[in-house]
This record gives sequence, structure tokens and C-alpha cells, in this order.
Amino acid sequence: MITLYQHPVSPFCITIEAILKYAKAPYRTVNLPYSDRRIIVEKTQGQYYKIPLLEDGDLLVWDKTDLGQEIAGYLDGKFKLELFPPKHDGLQLILARYLEHEVEAVSFKLNDLDYEAWLPDLYDRTMFVRHKERKFGAGCLAQWRDQQDRLQQELEALLFPLDRLLAQHCFLIDHRPRFVDVDLFGVLGNYLFSGRNQIPPPFTHLHHWHREMTRVIGHEASAPP
Repeated sequence: MITLYQHPVSPFCITIEAILKYAKAPYRTVNLPYSDRRIIVEKTQGQYYKIPLLEDGDLLVWDKTDLGQEIAGYLDGKFKLELFPPKHDGLQLILARYLEHEVEAVSFKLNDLDYEAWLPDLYDRTMFVRHKERKFGAGCLAQWRDQQDRLQQELEALLFPLDRLLAQHCFLIDHRPRFVDVDLFGVLGNYLFSGRNQIPPPFTHLHHWHREMTRVIGHEASAPP
């Protein structure tokens, strides 16, 4: 049984769970408190502290590089999903960098504004604010709230070329999901997580893609914790 250690709001965790669902793999999720990564540290003997962490029997897999595709690559090989066809290597690297370094850098802020809606525990909320302010500066959440309209406009500008790509194919690169599709699914999954954001209505191709991705990924397949 595969176990995914995660926080369900993380775009990178959403991506990995989407791959597991797409593979129709038996798995279970362990949702960690936002403020407590002890189990990750213990299982990796101090080598890692981030999420997600994948446990497959005695094997532990985590992302070790800038774009963090090691878990996705492992699952792709294990289940023969063809998410990384060699002919698309260069294009996927460019798109993945755009998704994770440009789109996600704006979209996560618009979800973080509603952190109280998906972090019910007071301690977790406080540690969440501490983490954000240590990384982005004191008062960053208030600043993002004040900048919400501008951030939304920035996100729409970043989504526009993706919508144009999807005018050519059902998926980002060709006729079937590749890694960048589940990568974008994770980024948008984070953006939509609070339930208060939506894919901008003008992006009809992106809407169609999201419905199709939801369909091909399928329903919840994880085992009870």
C-alpha cells in the first residue's frame, strides 16, 4: 500500500494525489497538521522535512530538485502512465517552470488570504502566519488582501497563454494528460481550495480542460487513514 504524507492544500501534494488517482492505484493519505512535520523528519531520518513524502512499502520517495519531479517520475515509471514522454522533455521543463515559478507564485497568495477557512486549529493558524511572515515579511497577508484585485489581474494574465494552448489540444501538450497537466491541476487545486476563488469565466478552454482533468483523474480512490 502506498502512503502519501501531505497537507491537502499544498499544490504539489494535490498534483501527486491526482497522479495516484489517475493511475487508479490503491493508496492512503496521511494529512499532517500544517505546523508539525515530525513524522516526515523521523521517516527520512532527518534528511527531509517538506511535503509531500511518498512511502511505497520500504521505499521512501521525495522531491530533491528545483522542479521536484522525483515522486511524479517514480509513480510514472511504476504505473506506466506516460506522463514524461521523451519527445516532450524540453517543452515540459519549460511549462513546469512557468507553472511552478510564475503562476503558482501568484495563485497561492489568493488562496492564502482565506487560510482561516481551511485551518480551523488556532495553533496551526498562528504557525501558518509565522511561516508566511518569516518568508515574505511582516504583514504580508494583509498586504496581499489589499492587493487582491491586482493579484487576480496578474493571475489572469498568466493563465491567458495556457488558455490559448488549450485551444489547440484537449490537454496542454497533446491529446492526453502529461505531467504538466497534473502540475497545473495541483496549482489550480490550491487556488480553488478555499472555495472562494474560481477559474475566470472568460477562459473557456481552461474550464473545459479542468472538467476533463477532473473526469480522467476520477473520484477519490484513497483508503481510509
